[in-house]
Amino acid sequence: MLDHIPIRYKLTLAFALILAITAVGGWFGVSAVTEVGRLVVTLYDKPLQSIDFSRSAQLHVRAMVMAQRVASLGEPHMAENARAEYRAARDEFDDDVAVARRRASSDALRQRLDEVSALIVQWDALIPPNVSTAMDNPAIHDLSRRILGTIDLAVENAKSDGFYFVENARAQAAETRQTTLVIVVAVVLVGLLVAALLTRNIVHPLNRAVRMAETIAGGHLSESVASLRRDESGKLLRAMEVMRAQLLLRVEADRRLVELERERRVNLGRYLDPKIGEWLADNSPETVRAGARQEVGILFTDIRGFTRRAESLDPTALGRFVGEFRACVAASATAHGGVIDKFIGDAAMLLFGVPHPRDGAAADALACAQDLLERVAAWNAERAERGEDAVRIGVGVHWGPVFCGAVGDDVRLEYTVLGDTVNVAARLQDETKTAGVPLIASKAALAAAGVLAGGLDGAGQPQGAGWRALPSKELRGRDGVMELFGWAPAAPESRSTAG
Repeated sequence: MLDHIPIRYKLTLAFALILAITAVGGWFGVSAVTEVGRLVVTLYDKPLQSIDFSRSAQLHVRAMVMAQRVASLGEPHMAENARAEYRAARDEFDDDVAVARRRASSDALRQRLDEVSALIVQWDALIPPNVSTAMDNPAIHDLSRRILGTIDLAVENAKSDGFYFVENARAQAAETRQTTLVIVVAVVLVGLLVAALLTRNIVHPLNRAVRMAETIAGGHLSESVASLRRDESGKLLRAMEVMRAQLLLRVEADRRLVELERERRVNLGRYLDPKIGEWLADNSPETVRAGARQEVGILFTDIRGFTRRAESLDPTALGRFVGEFRACVAASATAHGGVIDKFIGDAAMLLFGVPHPRDGAAADALACAQDLLERVAAWNAERAERGEDAVRIGVGVHWGPVFCGAVGDDVRLEYTVLGDTVNVAARLQDETKTAGVPLIASKAALAAAGVLAGGLDGAGQPQGAGWRALPSKELRGRDGVMELFGWAPAAPESRSTAG
């Protein structure tokens, strides 16, 4: 039932209950103190007063008897003084007995005091004016003894009443203490019960919410939290359940987005070099369109006599032939960090130092060209075993500034490089057809790769590395001549001898 009550009402009810119990306990405490005060006042007003005045009356009776005895001695002077003392004690006796009777707490005491008063009246009647003859009357002596005995009994009755009253007060005080103790224990038990109820209905649900928050913070979203409570803790748990479900949906959506992004990158890698695909995926369309101007290495390659060969092959054989050649190109590019920009039939264009500039890109371009020639030589050996003719290729390498970026329209974009460096590399590849070497590189490419760091020998040839200077030549479509360098793989016999 308490699960449906708001927490503020629970706290208000608990505090009100505690205050009510405290008020009841306080009332009992005040009542106990009041009762003790009443007993103290009553003790002073009745038992103590009755004892005091009874004893005072007792003293006055003794004084009266003594005065009567002195007066009976027959001395006129002493008799007159004794008679005066007797009358004074007699008057004070009446006052003390009256007060003691009013303050008496029992009928027995009042009865004793009445007996004393009656005996005193009888005694007054027996005493004649001539005091000297009075003492000879035995009735007076007997009556005086009775008066003294009765007043002594009255004093003892007053003391007994006082002791009884004190014992009764002690019993009432003990009962009050016991009642107070019971009330205190009841207050403590009710307080513990209220605390237990508050813990069960407030603290436990809040602890459950804390554990749920820690679980969600730890990324564990599979545990559901259902709560039918209608108080604030139930609302909190239901809100956290909604949050958990939304986070679970968000995580699932993010996971799907990651999978889609991974799939997109894989798809890009199928059609583009992985480096280019990652660059396109990591940058905005604006950055991709803006591109950058940087120095890169360009490698062009082409199969000699491909048109004539294509005419003699059926489509299946032609496809296999082109596929094997492109496999050689792709293997060399991958081995040396090159990016295949495009295949155009039997030709290929490779880039080095894209999409980000890097050291050693020029050396990688030259090494890739040399590796490609060696792979084609190995391919030719396999073809010879199959009874197929050899394949010859030409490779041109140049180094220089280009524009790198995506070009195209709003419908289709293509990553490529643009600039005179591209044209020069293509012209160098064309020069291999007549230069007698399968690989031609520009002086800029060799210089960027560090091949010319040792300078040229006396014949104008590079120091080592297998490169040799070719006659400078003016390339088609360019003004001025260029210094060209050629490279050719060693003949099989030479490689065997060198090995």
